[in-house]
Amino acid sequence: MAATPRAERNEKAVAEMAETVMRDTRWDWMRSRGARRGIVALMIVLLVAIPVAWMTLPALAALGVIGLAALVWWALRMSVRVVADLPEEYLDERQARVRDRAYVEAYRWFAGVTLAAATVALVWFVVVSIDDAVLVEVTWNGAMAIFWSFEGLALTLPSMVLALRERDRT
Repeated sequence: MAATPRAERNEKAVAEMAETVMRDTRWDWMRSRGARRGIVALMIVLLVAIPVAWMTLPALAALGVIGLAALVWWALRMSVRVVADLPEEYLDERQARVRDRAYVEAYRWFAGVTLAAATVALVWFVVVSIDDAVLVEVTWNGAMAIFWSFEGLALTLPSMVLALRERDRT
């Protein structure tokens, strides 16, 4: 089956982006181990700040925190040359193995965080419930806090794992 013109354009755009990012030296200052660790630390701070912002600030300010997190996520992706996001055909064998291991580890971390959150919710339910019933009201801001926390974690974990695991290039 022949690819559609749109699919061909998308494939060409991904190929050009991959080529550009792999050769680009403008962001080498972000690719040292110390810089990558700093970016990861900032991303973690922002992942904690996002739900706090949704629960305490006006919606526009909370969106500003999300915008800042998106900017740091971009820096994180550039620091690892978007290896976590590239299709298989644009990576050499070593990069593909590194990327695959990062996804496995990111999945484990995400599952751990999700299970910890579910356990806390269950313990909370047991403590506050009366006759095994509790009414939970979730506001828009509460729903956004939960959504953006898990969305941010799911999107950033693979690149964070790569940033922490990759050695400096000499």
